[in-house]
Amino acid sequence: MRRIAIAILVLLVGGGVAYLFHHNPHAATLNLGEKSSIELPMAAHILIALGIGAGLVLLAGLGRAVVQSLKGWSESRRERRADRVRRIREEGQNRLWAGDFLTAGRKLSRAAGKEPHDLETALALARSHEELGELENAQHILEAARAKHGPDPRLLSRLGNLALARHNAGAAIDAFREASAAHPESPRLLAELMGALAAEGRFHEAAAAARRRLALERQPARRERAKEDWLALRFRAAVAEKDTRKSKEELRRLVGEEPAFLPPTLELAARARAEGDVKSADRLYRDALRHGASGIVLERLAGLHASAGEPARALGTLRDTSTGATTPGPRLLLARALVAADHLDAAESELAELARESTTRATGVDIAPERDLVAGELALARGNDREAAKLFLRAATGRRTPFSFTCRHCGRTTREWKESCECGGYGTYEWSVDRAEEEGVQRTKALQVVNVAR
Repeated sequence: MRRIAIAILVLLVGGGVAYLFHHNPHAATLNLGEKSSIELPMAAHILIALGIGAGLVLLAGLGRAVVQSLKGWSESRRERRADRVRRIREEGQNRLWAGDFLTAGRKLSRAAGKEPHDLETALALARSHEELGELENAQHILEAARAKHGPDPRLLSRLGNLALARHNAGAAIDAFREASAAHPESPRLLAELMGALAAEGRFHEAAAAARRRLALERQPARRERAKEDWLALRFRAAVAEKDTRKSKEELRRLVGEEPAFLPPTLELAARARAEGDVKSADRLYRDALRHGASGIVLERLAGLHASAGEPARALGTLRDTSTGATTPGPRLLLARALVAADHLDAAESELAELARESTTRATGVDIAPERDLVAGELALARGNDREAAKLFLRAATGRRTPFSFTCRHCGRTTREWKESCECGGYGTYEWSVDRAEEEGVQRTKALQVVNVAR
């Protein structure tokens, strides 16, 4: 199509020139200067002008083609250079993930030298220095990148975490605040700000950040964890409050809002026991049990009355809790409390019933460590020292410590209940025997579903 258009144009120009030659046969003078001129037919002058115009058009097209060619070559060169930098950076990141931090640092430094404005390279290079313990070098790299890229959230997040690693919580808070202000819709940045504030002991501010994070979380599991963090920070703020009255008010508010969150209840009860107010501690424990059986609350209730020399006072609550319990923990503790209250025959009957049930239990969960411990205490109370020693040895060498606690988040086990776990969870420790029972029930249901599907 283009060739046809050019051919038509040439025919039109040629026809026009022929027409002018035919109607303008006389010569015309063209002055080239003061003493120089040329005489040619008028049509020839017109033809020369057209030729000059065509030449100029050709030169313009040639210039444009040269410019486009140079631009394409420049872009191609830039792309090849970017590809080389990208390959070097990827090699460095692969070595970083493989744990070869020295090689990673060399490759990433090379990539940063070729492309100093690449943020990904700067972040990875700073990470390699962090892993090598060169925190000052890492901070220098990140600060230089910040000067080039401004308040990028990834950059500010790394600066904040680096400040925490250098035990500079104030600088970390500033970095996380700036990042969160630039991206207020990010729950991750709020979580990092929350952690930095908590590390500085500013629990009220951390709780406020946790509440904003809770409002932003959408996934159920993340939202549940965000709620736990919010409650934990409110609890820590209440405990850290120097005004005793305000501290108790906040703890009571937490108990009223979230009775299943046990640390405030246990803290208030511990304070009541320290003040000699056994009645208030007893009421707190019983109120907590109305919202569900909890191993630590049952233990604390039994221990409260045992330390007061009245172990039998807890038996009624323990029996009520054991009657509706779907896990063996409460009944095991009831048998133990019966031994402490010198109701030895009732304790023996309870243990015998548990032994019968454990052989037919659908989940196959072993409750032997707890049962052996209570049976040993029973044998000791009856003066059968040899049998007691044998049972205590068997309980001590079982698969788990009797009446131990397991974190429902990370699975850590501890002999004594703790209000917090190393994984960051608060109020997440539960009786190991009851957790094993619940997990066994879930496994049994899953196997039933698989068998039905087959």
